[in-house]
Amino acid sequence: MELEFKDIEYLCAVEQQRSITKAAQSLFITQPTLSQYLKHLQERLDMVLFHVEGRKIRLTPEGEVLVREGKKLLHQREEMMAAMNSVNETGCGLLRLAVPVGRGSHIIPTCIPPFHWRFPKAEIRLTEGHSKELVNQVQAGACDLVIINKPSFPIHLEYETLGYEKMMLVVGSDTPWADYIRYDRDGQAHIGLKRCADMPFVLHLPNQHTGQIERQLLHNAGIKPKVILETQNLEASYRLATCGYGVTFLSEYHINRLTTGGETCNCVLDDPLSQMEIIIGYRRKEDLSFLAREFLNTARQALARPGLRDQGV
Repeated sequence: MELEFKDIEYLCAVEQQRSITKAAQSLFITQPTLSQYLKHLQERLDMVLFHVEGRKIRLTPEGEVLVREGKKLLHQREEMMAAMNSVNETGCGLLRLAVPVGRGSHIIPTCIPPFHWRFPKAEIRLTEGHSKELVNQVQAGACDLVIINKPSFPIHLEYETLGYEKMMLVVGSDTPWADYIRYDRDGQAHIGLKRCADMPFVLHLPNQHTGQIERQLLHNAGIKPKVILETQNLEASYRLATCGYGVTFLSEYHINRLTTGGETCNCVLDDPLSQMEIIIGYRRKEDLSFLAREFLNTARQALARPGLRDQGV
């Protein structure tokens, strides 16, 4: 048995007016339309809700229960809408945001402060971890939004693209490996991974998205790298490359944040896999709360800048 708010509203009007004609007038519909609707309602519920006695209507016990309990639901609906409108007006409420640890070092300071300044009364609950577990959190309804590099594993979420960035090979400028680099007319460094087979690599952990991408890049190049160290610390891997301990992979975002200029050669790779898509995901866009929709707008504005190298997709 399924009920709609419209069913309750129509029967409550009949109970209040004790007349189908007057009830139809109060609902701004015609009397035949209301009569037909009530007939179908009783057939759908498979129960008699009222008796017509001349020009008057008397509710059955079932009809009285539906009206009594239905009025409670209508009142709760009004309270709910008032609370939702209050969130719209005051910015009160909870935003549950999921961001990977590595990605968060950029996303958190870029997106959260401007959102907080607009909605100082909003509570922000941040969940940090690895991409797969964060996607699961959103799928399970424990988080509203997740911002990640588009993963290689399938995700059952709706999402939109915030932009793009490159995965680059970071080589210390004062190392012998810098001789393997070629430069284009714009001064951009390039390197073929096939030439890097003998270099020592600092890789990120396999459960990190960065670690997964870099291993696939090496596999695509057909080389088995000499892995001198594995770490989940993105800044540490960059510093190790600057001092010549090894070469490492990092995204444009993190390189731009960490570089002080000239200490590394940041090389573009020729594998299309190195072009990474930044997405923000959610279960269903139409189900997003007011605060989640507003954070989505904030993220679009905050991240739609040259650092992402948006390709206009």
